[in-house]
Amino acid sequence: MLSVRRFPDKTALIFEGQRLSYSQANSRINRIANGLAALGVKAGDKVAFLFPNCMEIVLIYYAIQKIGAVAVPLNFRLIPREIALLTDRSDSSVLVYSADFAEKVEQAGLKESCLKVCSRRGCGSSCSLEEIEEQQPDREPELFRDENAVSRIQFTGGSTGIPKGVMRTHCQDLCELMGEMLYCKLGSGPDNVVMIQCPLEHHGGHSWFTAALSSGATLIICSAYDPEKILDNIEKEHVSYMLLLPPTTYMRLCEYPGTAGRDLSSVKVAQSAAGGTTPEIISRMKSTFPNAEIYYGWGQTESGLGSTLILDEASEARGESGCCVGRPMPFMEMKIVDENWQQLPDGEPGELAVRSPSCMKGYYGQPELTEKLMGPEGWMLTGDIMYRDRRGYFYMLSRKKNVIKSGGENVFCEDVENVIKMHPAVQECVVLGVPDQRLDEAVMAVVQLKEGKSLTLPELQEHCKKYLASYKKPLYLETVDNLNMDDAGKIRRENIRKIIEGRS
Repeated sequence: MLSVRRFPDKTALIFEGQRLSYSQANSRINRIANGLAALGVKAGDKVAFLFPNCMEIVLIYYAIQKIGAVAVPLNFRLIPREIALLTDRSDSSVLVYSADFAEKVEQAGLKESCLKVCSRRGCGSSCSLEEIEEQQPDREPELFRDENAVSRIQFTGGSTGIPKGVMRTHCQDLCELMGEMLYCKLGSGPDNVVMIQCPLEHHGGHSWFTAALSSGATLIICSAYDPEKILDNIEKEHVSYMLLLPPTTYMRLCEYPGTAGRDLSSVKVAQSAAGGTTPEIISRMKSTFPNAEIYYGWGQTESGLGSTLILDEASEARGESGCCVGRPMPFMEMKIVDENWQQLPDGEPGELAVRSPSCMKGYYGQPELTEKLMGPEGWMLTGDIMYRDRRGYFYMLSRKKNVIKSGGENVFCEDVENVIKMHPAVQECVVLGVPDQRLDEAVMAVVQLKEGKSLTLPELQEHCKKYLASYKKPLYLETVDNLNMDDAGKIRRENIRKIIEGRS
């Protein structure tokens, strides 16, 4: 890593009181890389890893990259059956895992051909990271150099259906890296400190930790959302860049009683995504982080790069509907197309298509699914319904599969959700289409209320009438105690639908 040569003694990683300099981190990476090679891992072999947020995710990832193997990060919340499914579907020959998950891995019943490497001794695995780091030299392995080879297989998608393993090459990830560093000016100074709260094994977390370390910044890894630790880090380490997901996490931090009086002036960039913003969230973020540019963006694992919006521009970027996701990032092209790949005029909704050197190679082992997304001249469909205004801003209306056909009219779920979230009683919400004798499908709002608040259907409808056409307003309202976001800040609609169906 260039940063190791430039800043050998600078702190690279901070996690739960542990600190590693760039040279110390590189030494551990080399030991792991040499250990994997000694176990027979070759260029092109798939190595899965299963860890909660911690330094080991970063060290293992770079060790895999140095020897030309393919990284397969797994969500640490997976159950045993899913661990077995994804290691098998990715053809992983090795699974490296945290000792905290030894029981889950044992229950998964992996194939004998998949070698198990636990983080600690005595977990029933063939060997451990502890042993590897003790026994292996820290000399640099022969560096793998093939920009078009697959770098990682990143699983994405919901909890139902066939998991999609996004193949990303070294070149695609490097393009994404450069685009991110340009748009948020990461690398602009030698003293940047980046703090990440979202899961490192997800695409967003991966993008930010690689960008931070490539620029020579100090990276602070948060194990989970803990407001006291986040605030302590900002003050003590002078955090300049931070990534919290989803946007409501910033609201929780702004409203946390311990935030008042803290010195948060070091924060230059506050980034979020994976959920809609509201004027209230933007206002609170601006007052809490007075020196920060506030970024909100759209992106996919498949696209690598995406779009970004500096929220100081929000007054300029106001569409008639939808959540503004900004303009394309460097090296990214975006356009709105119809079902025949014809570009649609500004203001007309359609499916977003993207083109970039950062776009994926395809889905691993699923060529037919890959082919459905790929279009002429390198364009790729995203499955997102958006429109573009005349100034070049893009607005998210809905996932293509989340369009409700109500009385012959298209209702975009996310469009309605963004309006409902503006109600002062609403903490979070999901909009679903439900069967209706008159309309075929009707709009239902499933709402998590703020503590001590109440909301009736007529009150919600009156609120929606101010911002939405009448046919878009909810005809049904259900309240729940918790919408149970996953660790990427997303709410799984299929799970909410099951809860509602169970009540009927």
